[in-house]
Amino acid sequence: MLDRVSSPSLSVDEVKDGLKRLRQGHGLARPTALLSTLTEPVRAYLANGAVRESGSVEEVNRLVAVLRRAIEGLADDERLYVEVEFNLVTEHRYPTLTERQESLARLRKCAAKTVRRRADRALDTLAYLLLSKTDVPAQPRMSPSDNGVVSNQVQPAAGQTARWEDDLCEFWRLSNGSRIDIVCSEIPENELPEYATPTDRNYLRYAKFADLDTLIYLRTRFAQLAPTVTIRDFAPSEYYDTQADVLVVVGGPPWNAKYREFLPQLPFYFEPHPLGEDDPLVIPDLGGLTLGPRWTQRQELLEDLAVFTRLTLAQGTTVFLLGGCLTLGVLGSARCLLEAERGARSIRYVTEQVGDADFVLVTEARRIGGITDVTDLTMVNPLLLLARRHNEPFTAVVDNSDRYLDDRAGRGIRRIGHTR
Repeated sequence: MLDRVSSPSLSVDEVKDGLKRLRQGHGLARPTALLSTLTEPVRAYLANGAVRESGSVEEVNRLVAVLRRAIEGLADDERLYVEVEFNLVTEHRYPTLTERQESLARLRKCAAKTVRRRADRALDTLAYLLLSKTDVPAQPRMSPSDNGVVSNQVQPAAGQTARWEDDLCEFWRLSNGSRIDIVCSEIPENELPEYATPTDRNYLRYAKFADLDTLIYLRTRFAQLAPTVTIRDFAPSEYYDTQADVLVVVGGPPWNAKYREFLPQLPFYFEPHPLGEDDPLVIPDLGGLTLGPRWTQRQELLEDLAVFTRLTLAQGTTVFLLGGCLTLGVLGSARCLLEAERGARSIRYVTEQVGDADFVLVTEARRIGGITDVTDLTMVNPLLLLARRHNEPFTAVVDNSDRYLDDRAGRGIRRIGHTR
């Protein structure tokens, strides 16, 4: 374990210097910044002997918990300044400290230098609190609902929800009484099993859905996060506009007619190939950038592309399009931004980049031992992030497509010059 540093060996100035470095850039919206902005003695003292390995995820989680507990101990006015400085307030969420300070100054109707002066005083208070209090529980504790599984996660107080739950609900528009329609891809008629036909004696309605894993995952997670929302699911052939608050379209254009309706609005398309072959993703405005699944030499799937799109319609409906070259990518696009704390961190990353604009997110999805694995976007940034405002053309905000290497088989490569 890391040794705890006794408080006499640390000064308020040393702690405050680390806090000043932490507030730069994206601040606590990128928790791993703690490892580079706080000196090792400060980190060790705050960890209070509860971390086994320096630089680990465990250390990051511990430091975040300690900081949050100290921030909660500030008076309301000082707490607001600190939360804005560290990029923890949605209304003032910007990628630079200067933008956040100016945003708060507009709200307070004061000069930006006044905000900076008051924020510095608040950081002084926070530094004192951190030196005197590191009492976040470090030992694992067991909840009766854990079925014997020990958890290190700090639990919210009774009657409260964890912050990650609030972030997920806000992003997915899961407010009390929301109406959510899910339109899931449909297996072509010539591929349907007999029991998918209503006249069959063993008829199963869900037998006609192509991305059933994703549909079940979405329904389960939405019900867990917001039990009061109304969720209905449809196949494209049976769906008609119901003026829902949220429309989630599951599965790409080949087997989802509802997805195809949105293609004219999108900066990409899936290149159609015969059944049994991949349908690679093509982005014409990026020089015909073409990306597809990656395979081993024995044709075992290594990675698919998770393609997540958000569109906001003038009538107020929010549309989420969950696509992929294969079913793995479709499921990965759902899990990326809906998976508890990790999903909330990825949501915060996307929101920092694009705010409330329409966007397209492309990242890798892997299947390891039957488990779908999608990266935390704060740890591994996406392959692509495109955004637009006011129905203007989509432009690239993040482009890391170069890391998707050529496998010599024409899959998972970057092809420039390809046109539609």
